[in-house]
Amino acid sequence: MLVKKVLRTISENKAQYVGSMFLIAVSCMLMVMMNLVSVNLDNTFSAFKSNHAMSDAEIYVDADLDIAGMESRFNAEIEQSGVADYELHPGQTLRIYSFNAQVNVPAVTSGQQLGAGEILLDELFAKTNGYELGDILRIGGKEYTYAGNMTLPNYIYIAKSKEEMIRDPQTFGLAVVGKDDFATVPDATSFYAVKFNNAEGIKAQETAMKNDVREQGVKIINWESTAKNFRVSYIPMEINLLGNISIMVPSVILLLTCVLTGILMWRLIQRESVIIGTLYALGYRKKELLAHYLAFPMIVAGAGAIVGTIAGALAMNPMFDFLLTAFPMPKEPVVYAPGIFLFSLLLPIAALGVCTILVINKVLKTQPAELMKGGQSNKLNAIERALRLDRFKFATKFQIRQQFRSISRTVFLLFGVIVATMLLQYGLTMKSSVDFMLNEGISKLYNLKYEYVFTDYRKGAPPEGTEPFNAMYAVMDDEAETSFYVTGIPENSTRIVLNDAKGNRLAADKAIVTVPLAQKLGLGIGDTVSFYNYDDGKKYAITIEDIADTYGGEFIFMPLSELNAMLGFSSDTYVGIFSDVPMSFPQDEIKSTKSIEAIKASFHSFIDQMGGMIYGLTVSAFVLGLVILYIVTGLVVDENKGTISLLKVLGYKKKEINRLILNSNTWIVIVGYILGVPVLVGSINAMYRLLAESLQMAIPAKLNIGYILLGFVIVMLTFELAKLMSSKKINRIPMSDALKAGTE
Repeated sequence: MLVKKVLRTISENKAQYVGSMFLIAVSCMLMVMMNLVSVNLDNTFSAFKSNHAMSDAEIYVDADLDIAGMESRFNAEIEQSGVADYELHPGQTLRIYSFNAQVNVPAVTSGQQLGAGEILLDELFAKTNGYELGDILRIGGKEYTYAGNMTLPNYIYIAKSKEEMIRDPQTFGLAVVGKDDFATVPDATSFYAVKFNNAEGIKAQETAMKNDVREQGVKIINWESTAKNFRVSYIPMEINLLGNISIMVPSVILLLTCVLTGILMWRLIQRESVIIGTLYALGYRKKELLAHYLAFPMIVAGAGAIVGTIAGALAMNPMFDFLLTAFPMPKEPVVYAPGIFLFSLLLPIAALGVCTILVINKVLKTQPAELMKGGQSNKLNAIERALRLDRFKFATKFQIRQQFRSISRTVFLLFGVIVATMLLQYGLTMKSSVDFMLNEGISKLYNLKYEYVFTDYRKGAPPEGTEPFNAMYAVMDDEAETSFYVTGIPENSTRIVLNDAKGNRLAADKAIVTVPLAQKLGLGIGDTVSFYNYDDGKKYAITIEDIADTYGGEFIFMPLSELNAMLGFSSDTYVGIFSDVPMSFPQDEIKSTKSIEAIKASFHSFIDQMGGMIYGLTVSAFVLGLVILYIVTGLVVDENKGTISLLKVLGYKKKEINRLILNSNTWIVIVGYILGVPVLVGSINAMYRLLAESLQMAIPAKLNIGYILLGFVIVMLTFELAKLMSSKKINRIPMSDALKAGTE
């Protein structure tokens, strides 16, 4: 009998229970999919790192190293390698590496192993540009046969540079040729790939090797630790991010569902208090009644968990393949961790079960005779008793009482709208933040088009039409956990534009720190920051004299002459120049080239690529918000059936009844949205700060007023749709319900 009653009750209140199942299914799907992707991405990365001897560092020096001696002294494998950028077609750069056999061994993913006169390409570049196996590529006057596709363990995230973060496979790609063939590639740069055999204390081993290289009288042009190499470090960062999101997002949705289920069970038990008392009197034991009412959340949690777990397992492979497109690596066999499935199935059941037991036990402590009288469902809570609403009209008093009569329902709606708002505005906040950094950061800071950094210091006057600068790569400790640039520029610089928080121009005649670095290190005007020069290991200190309100990067700017004096150079020494026109220098004289327009184009490309994600999040937020709002408005209708019926008897029209019943939640929706926006901006700001540690790039969390208004319109439209759906339920309530209630 009790089993039939469970099924009948669920059938009569499909919206609430099916909505709860939907929320459980979504949380389980996200939990399973993200955890499985994180596990498999970690396995694939670990296998790639191990099987293809990923380097721990890449060293660019100005002389040959004693490889055999250093391998013996540091228990490491060292292999000389090379890289060159070649313009295959106008505007299309191919970054060519020599084939390594010991460290950073390329993985051939399709085609055949590399032979003489042959070339391997990264698959996305080849596919985008229409290359077929057997095609001929001409590089430096020599023809190469396209033999297959490969991935490099030291270049997994294929972006041209740290500044041009977003990859365009039409204009940039990777290639590998044999070492004999590489000798003929023009403008090549040699470097050494180092892999320590002892995986413990890599940073300490790197520090010891740096000192050894310097003692040999060899100048280190660039020492690139793999842990700080964005082309590799993005993958562990993505794994950690997926792991954190897979806990946070499903937990929030599950919490929503627990609150909803608690409300449903509380309503159900209050409504059935007479039935419970009667069942008590007929001899049903407390355990039997507890088991009966536990069946409701168990069915909801079980059905939702099963559907969500299966959906998550099915969605994992497409998501994993998509990530392997962004981070190309040889795909390892997919692992379906049983623990993740078990956790996904049991967590909702346990969470909803505990929530329901707490609600049911409170009611079942009441004596059967008291329950048969109807329990205490009509007792006013403290807030409702304290309200003084006499000065308001009937409609206003009615709507206010609706909210305080069911605090749990109001809290659920408020929390649900906050979650829907955060999901809705997540993509828009990211886009707004990138827009702000591009327009208020990069565009305002750099009044130039090109930056050239030389391999060695220069003296005297820079080329005509350019502005010189010097720079020190500063680290807060020997292990370079926190790093930034100290840049020396002319006091009358026109290329670097610095403004204070009020928009006033700052002259470059003092030490000025940018806002992101000031926030990161907790610096204020008058504070002294101590750091080490990454190149020579010496310690320096600078007193901050002003703060520049720019998000173009983490810098300390100071007069060029003062930085040169600090480093022991003559006042006219510089390591790079700013220019408005492209310039040509011998390849061995240039360490790096930066195009501000290319950086801007990269960010614009990133914004364009975010379109799909923003639309997807908007649709998801709309569906989630609609479910939450419909469930809550449905609860309001169910709790007021007698009132609605009586209003109909008294002659109220349909529109008037709809306004009284359904509009009572409007201000809660508005408050939820208002609270959701700052909560979202704060959470994204915290996420950006964590990313800044890994990416060495600061992005401010911003949401412009246009997106705030757009989000509000979408939320209110969702609410109006939920009200429209619930109004049909109101229309089906007959006037006879009020007469029946009066008779009872």
